[in-house]
Amino acid sequence: MQDHKLSIDIGGTFVDIVTFDFASQSVKAFKLPTTPDDPARGVIQAIGRLDVPATQVSEFIHGTTLGLNAVLERKGTTVGIITNEGFRDILEIGRGALEFADMYRFDYPQPKSIVERRHIRGVAGRMDDVGDEITPLDEEAVRRAAQELQAEGCKAIAISFLHSYANTAHERRAADIVREVCPDMEVSAGALLANEYREYERTSTAVLDAYIKPVLKNYLDRVSDGIEGEGFDGRKYVMNSSGGMLTFGLAEAQPISTVLSGPAGGVSGALHVSRVTNRPNVISVDVGGTSLDACLIVDHNPVDVFEARIETFPILQPIFDLRTLGAGGGSIARIDNALLRVGPESAGAVPGPACYGRGGTEPTVTDAALILGYIDTTNFMGGEMAVAYDLAAEAMQKAICDPLGLSLEDAARSIFDVLISRTASSVKEMMLEKGLDPRDFAMLGFGGCGPLLGPMLFAELDMAELVVPPLPSVFSAWGMMASDLSFAESASVMLAVGEGNLPDVRTIADDLHARSLAALRERIGADADPEVGFSARLRFVGQEHTLSVAWSPDEDAQILFSRFSEAHKARFGHTFDTEAEITALMVKLVIPAQKPEVSAGLTAPAPGAAEADHRMFDAHAGRMADCRKLRRDALEPGKTYRGPLLITDEGSSLGLRGDQQARVDDYGMISITRIDGEGAQ
Repeated sequence: MQDHKLSIDIGGTFVDIVTFDFASQSVKAFKLPTTPDDPARGVIQAIGRLDVPATQVSEFIHGTTLGLNAVLERKGTTVGIITNEGFRDILEIGRGALEFADMYRFDYPQPKSIVERRHIRGVAGRMDDVGDEITPLDEEAVRRAAQELQAEGCKAIAISFLHSYANTAHERRAADIVREVCPDMEVSAGALLANEYREYERTSTAVLDAYIKPVLKNYLDRVSDGIEGEGFDGRKYVMNSSGGMLTFGLAEAQPISTVLSGPAGGVSGALHVSRVTNRPNVISVDVGGTSLDACLIVDHNPVDVFEARIETFPILQPIFDLRTLGAGGGSIARIDNALLRVGPESAGAVPGPACYGRGGTEPTVTDAALILGYIDTTNFMGGEMAVAYDLAAEAMQKAICDPLGLSLEDAARSIFDVLISRTASSVKEMMLEKGLDPRDFAMLGFGGCGPLLGPMLFAELDMAELVVPPLPSVFSAWGMMASDLSFAESASVMLAVGEGNLPDVRTIADDLHARSLAALRERIGADADPEVGFSARLRFVGQEHTLSVAWSPDEDAQILFSRFSEAHKARFGHTFDTEAEITALMVKLVIPAQKPEVSAGLTAPAPGAAEADHRMFDAHAGRMADCRKLRRDALEPGKTYRGPLLITDEGSSLGLRGDQQARVDDYGMISITRIDGEGAQ
């Protein structure tokens, strides 16, 4: 009987595994070390460690950043480009604007392209901006270009033609020709991935999709074969970057939609918590061993975008507006020109922090936490893993204490001071650029180090509340279970907002809906009746950038304009009473999935004593302090616990300062607030 759901999230340091029993509504979780040399092996090992047979699992949901890492580490395949004759250099030229930090650098080094110019071919054929054919596609030139690129060693081809957003016929035909003459070649077409104007961004999206397609396909094939070898025969899904699930087939066909697959699970979980617990404004802070990922949720809706960047490469895909920092438990502390720096380099899973005893010799945030008492040495990772204080102290003494003349305690404290200051500044920038006040938001801290850094960030940012969910160390994997099967697609519009243009806009919406529904049904191999939601990207005439707002085909033009005007004022502090235009429509198809209750927790108490004496650094008092150590499942709902206090569970530690207090709410969330002199017990 298939009565379980499984989610696995691969991070830089650990593999997080969560199972959900439909019958008992219970959740179980555990962690395993990441296997960097072969990520698929870690997933297969996890299947073998389940306490139920794989044959009883009906759904498997996977989060991975394999595609993202392939781009960052330049480990994708060899890609060629077929584009319009005379436009071979679109990808190389890109945009003239540089990032703010580099805009005044005369010595700015142009990043190396992932496509060599000799692997780019131009062919005759042209559409105009309304989709009328000016020059027929030279099909023989396409055949010749594909064969030449294959002979030169290309394993994938990206196709991108001018104005293909207005008419995709040339791109579709070119893709068919490439598949005919080179059956083993992977093919990606810009307008079929992102049917919007901006040829450079479409080309970049197609190139990145082609670059990682063989990598992700091979990985998913290995995972699929491995878990089926363990007896699994249920449905397989991959998280996409906007919080929904894709079938393995969908992910292999469009891998660019999975580049932020892992972090998106945490945002999906945070969104579910926001809605169920009635916390409308939340910032999710996911801190693992390697990085910190932050995302805003405003009025129960995530801040998402349809354009993002991987390094300097733009991608046109629906994606959560995630900000990633090199700040995690494995972040390495070092001295640089007599200054203490923390991250972005990480010790990763191998060798890991010095205290792991796996050969690591550089001090990390985890080592600093161990020295300050923020980690329970008797029950680290639920007793599954030992940590050594003496190894952490040795690494700290050699790399930080001796060069700066600091004590162990001062060196460890300084590491957190540097890390929190840098992280808080980035979070403030993220919120203030959208006109948002951190004091109006609750912070949801999760990941292996989210509860560790949460109280410090909460205090530094002066936020309203810190919330730590059940199973925080595997919350991203839990969040995948709170996700639905979804499919998103866009279409270019480029029409002014007005009653006269609405019939054309509705026609585009109807066509987009029908096309997307057919694609979804084809790729999942079954009939479907999904929920349908539209959004429109608008701008005032004369502007370059757009804002996305919700839209329904039965609304009139004034409603759409008013909604956009209000969004513009909320974002930028002002609006205009001038003409606006719709640049694109997006449709999202959602098939709801069964989800665990927010309060569903472990079926058995965590190991270790429920309460014990402890000693840790209290940042409020500025010194080491005697305090209590409590196991999370021993906390009484409704009771208030005053800091300093260390709360532990299987995979994380929560150290309250002396000016903070905690209370478990009706949903099993630990709510941390500042002590105001009232109500603490």
